Formats: sequence, structure tokens, C-alpha cells
Amino acid sequence: MPLPSQINSKRRVRGVIIITLISLCLFMPAAELTLRILCTYCTWTEQNKGYFVSPYSIRKNSWYHVRSPNAVSSYQQQEFDYEIRTNSLGVRDIEHPLSKPPGELRIIAIGDSFTEGQGASFEQTWLNQLGRNLNTEHTGSRFRMICGGTAGSDPFFGYRILVDKLLVYRPDFVLLIVNHSDIMDVIVRGGMERFLPDGTVKGVDPPDPPWLYESSHFARFILFELFDYTHLMITRLERDKKAQQALEKIMDLVGEYNAQLRSMNIDFKLVIHPLRGELRRNRYDELDLLREFALQRRIEVIDTKPYLYEKLIERENRLEDIYWPGDNHFTELGYRYFAEAVEAGLAPNIARARVGTRRMDN
Repeated sequence: MPLPSQINSKRRVRGVIIITLISLCLFMPAAELTLRILCTYCTWTEQNKGYFVSPYSIRKNSWYHVRSPNAVSSYQQQEFDYEIRTNSLGVRDIEHPLSKPPGELRIIAIGDSFTEGQGASFEQTWLNQLGRNLNTEHTGSRFRMICGGTAGSDPFFGYRILVDKLLVYRPDFVLLIVNHSDIMDVIVRGGMERFLPDGTVKGVDPPDPPWLYESSHFARFILFELFDYTHLMITRLERDKKAQQALEKIMDLVGEYNAQLRSMNIDFKLVIHPLRGELRRNRYDELDLLREFALQRRIEVIDTKPYLYEKLIERENRLEDIYWPGDNHFTELGYRYFAEAVEAGLAPNIARARVGTRRMDN
């Protein structure tokens, strides 16, 4: 027969267990609600669009990452809501003629949402500002800017649309615009292996269990703070390893861009630019390696960071004047500075091209 002291001890243990379970049942929903309100572990889409999108999601039905053709929509961001009007290719651009008048110089820009101009009206995208600058400053020459950038695209999707659909416009220059998000995109999508023979696309399988990450901010808190996870649902160590592999794939692709375009007598430029945090720190996370790779192989590079940082410091701009603080894309002022940086980097090429067109016209 148990002694009274033993009975009381068991009751105390049982009571502690019950109180602990009740506390956890009350704490976890409260913690979940608090973390959702603070949005500390929100993804970009949750912060800006109000819903979760897996970083591993990918459009599977086509090789071409474009919008609906000949359509009108808008960004519907909390900070802006500019119109998106697409052409027959599904790109935020006007319809361009295939025929090329004598003396016209054509520039195609391949990129993602920064090249599409998210965060600005169509007239104030960096590509359109660049076109106006060139046509104003170089009287006697005509410049046509052709956009090959779509939000969510990356250099591999860009390569497909360039080779399959844009080279028919006979460009004189092709600019490949790359930022750090492209490295993250290649981690979750892969490189050329994503393009299947049947015309569809297959990305990288997401880690398990994605449903827990998607449904619970408290689970994200545990994963981030105790296990050093990232929004790619892998640890920082794993992400860094995969980032290096992704960067190597992009390096190989940049070499392919350069070789193919040079064989067609088309000037190729790699354009790199900082994301908001990189400009604040005045330091790239990984793009320095891509720049050095290109320069070692005599691939021309326009690094826009020094010019953007100079404008941030000299003009006493705030970071929020150049990037939208929530959306993190350039503002119209940021796109203006970006266009100026690209124009400065293109100047020697344009001078040579103008001489060539004058000779052809004569």
C-alpha cells in the first residue's frame, strides 16, 4: 500500500504535467498569432501579397516564363499599383516590328522583375529611361529598346526566350541583368535540366515537410532560431553550398550567352546590380564571384553598384528613395540611376556601333 507522501508526490507530478500541457495549449496559439501579426518570419509574397507561395513553385506547362500575352493587369502591391500591359510575347513591352530600318540600333535586355520594371510606371522603367536618354543624347541615331524581362524569371528562362523568340529582332546589343535573387531561383529550379523534351519544366523537389513550414509561423520560429533554417526550407549551411553550385551553373550559362552572341556579331554585356541590403552594406553576397569570372574570360561587365552607392551617398538619398521599403524593387528614381549606370557602361560600345551604322548608311 503506497504511503500518503508517495500519493501526494504523484499528484503533484500529475498536476505539473497538466499545468504544463494547458500552458502549452494556450501559449502556442498566442505565439502563432503574435508571430503572424509581427510578420517576423513572413515570406516576400506574404508581406506584399498576403498569401504564401512556395519558393519551389514553378510554372510547369511551358519553357517560357512570361505573362499572359496581350493582357492588362496590375501589380496590386501595398506600396504601388502600376499597370502591366503585355505584348504578343507576354512581356511588359510594346509590339516591336521585325523589320529593322537602316541606322537603327537595337538593345535587348534579359532579366527578371527589375528589367520588367516592377515598382515603376511603364514609361519610367530603366529600359525606357535608357532609351529616351540615348535617343536624346545621340542625335542622328535611333535606338530601340526591347524588353525580355518578366517578374520571377532568371537567366535560364531568359536564355530560352532570347534564343527562341527575341533574336529574330536582330539586336545589336544584348544585356543580361543578374542579381542575387537569380542565384536563389536556380537553387530551387535547377539550370538547363529544368527544360524537359516535351516542352514542360520541372524544378527541384521541395524538402519535407513543406506543409509545416507553410502553415505555422511558430514552426518557422523553431526552424529558424534553433536549426538555422532559411526561407528555402534548408539550413544556411545547405543554402550556401547550393548557392555555390547555382552560381557555377550561372557562370557556365553566361559563357554560353557570350559565345553564341559573339558568333552572331552581337555585343553582349553582363549587367549586375545590388539588392536593397547589398547596396546598404555596399557589398555583394555572391555576385563578386560572377563578375570576376566574367572579367577573367573577357566578358564585358557593367557593375551598377558603385554608381548606385555614389548616388546614395552624394545626393543624400535615403535607401527608401531608391528601393521601395516593403517590395524591395527600385523606385522610379532608383530605375533612373540604374539606367544612367547602364548607359555609362554602354558608352564605348555605342560609340563603335554608331560609327559602324554610319559606314553602312554611306
